[in-house]
Amino acid sequence: MKRNWVKGMDDDGVSEAIGFILIFTIVVLGISIVTLYGYPLLQKSQIGSDERIMEQNMITLQNDLKILTLSNVPYRDTTMGISGGSIFVLDSNQTDDDNHNFQVWYDNESYAPLNETFSLGALRFISAQGQAAISVENGAVVKRYQDAEGSTMVADPRWFYDETYDTLVLFFTEIQADRAMSGDGIANIQMSMLDPPEVVEDVTYGPGLTRPVGITYHNDDVFNYSTAWDNYLTGSTIRDGGFTYDSVQDRYEMNVHRLVIKKYTVKIERV
Repeated sequence: MKRNWVKGMDDDGVSEAIGFILIFTIVVLGISIVTLYGYPLLQKSQIGSDERIMEQNMITLQNDLKILTLSNVPYRDTTMGISGGSIFVLDSNQTDDDNHNFQVWYDNESYAPLNETFSLGALRFISAQGQAAISVENGAVVKRYQDAEGSTMVADPRWFYDETYDTLVLFFTEIQADRAMSGDGIANIQMSMLDPPEVVEDVTYGPGLTRPVGITYHNDDVFNYSTAWDNYLTGSTIRDGGFTYDSVQDRYEMNVHRLVIKKYTVKIERV
């Protein structure tokens, strides 16, 4: 028995099936493209935004340290949002155990060689996903990525050179904490400086005479900010030409007529 076929009777069903398959394929491809390319870009953008926010937050903490040390305000209390990671407090004894400190070589007024070691401590933000480590150490804000070489200085410390009087002024800020502290989300960071600054040295050499001042930065083995400090010391921020690096002595040197060194000790009370 012959079955009669009428043109157009089955074409509509085939066309609907093909259309559905095409639309479904386009939707799946769109979702795949967004998942493979769009989402990582959005995530990267969010990580970058969090890091920029935390750079500004760390600069805020740096300014708090400046107010404590420069303006002799005994106490500061700052509330901030910690985005995309956590902030930690490192006591100066903890960083010094890792040989993370500054050393300064100089001559006293009798031209006898001296050297001083300055422990640092730090306030450090570590990103949860981007692996950025942003630290406030010795009054500077420095940044690096844990899986990459190099580092950058986001904000300079309070070191000065007076060209008129050929005077170099070095301020060292030590951070102390009596316990391990960390914070995320909304953190309330309280810090104090109850003791007056210590004048470690104030030496002026004879008329027309200069003596070399040497500085060595001993970096943390994990959070190595040596590139940031190298660029700062050898750049023109302090003075034109900056310090000169002596590879034999492994230190940065500058000849000056007068040297002033002050040490500030700041205690982190709470995070």
